[in-house]
Amino acid sequence: MSLLVTGLRKRLGGREVLRGLDCAIADGECLAVFGANGAGKSTLLATLAGMLDADAGHAELDGAPLVAARADVGWVPESADPPPHLSADELVELVAALRRRSRPPADTLTRLGWSELAARRIGAMSLGQRRRACLGAALVGPPRLLLLDEPTNGLDASAHQTLCELLREYLDSGRSALVATHDSAFAAAIGARIVTLTDGRL
Repeated sequence: MSLLVTGLRKRLGGREVLRGLDCAIADGECLAVFGANGAGKSTLLATLAGMLDADAGHAELDGAPLVAARADVGWVPESADPPPHLSADELVELVAALRRRSRPPADTLTRLGWSELAARRIGAMSLGQRRRACLGAALVGPPRLLLLDEPTNGLDASAHQTLCELLREYLDSGRSALVATHDSAFAAAIGARIVTLTDGRL
């Protein structure tokens, strides 16, 4: 089992958003989390990514505490808003240095349209371009686990197809993903197992 989450709790603004949430994702599997706006999907991913501290619960990646495996986790937040002064190439280099991992293969970056993005400042990009830049950074390593929050937002049809293809290849390599999405066609295209987040639990 790649990712195992047990009893995860998180309170925000006086409201308990995650209420003893449990989930498990096998090697080579993608779990797609659906739910109403405000259900806590982004909170779940941000907590697993280490951007928020859990109030209780435990998460493991391949049997080790997730907190000790951050270099093997790629994350793209819904906002897709890394430092605006960086170029896409500088973002990838920064993430590679922090994780002490290698850049994604040149072919992967080419498929993400890197010739258009590499030297461009993130602050001057559209949402779809920022999302592709962030995905390039998330694939540094490559990671054992991808956390993607509404990854199809802002993507045109061509970029949407490329994302699906890259994710299917990533999963076929035995790695795992957790995706928060409203896009049922996307979830079906990548063969995800679909769950719904309701009242703080899956």
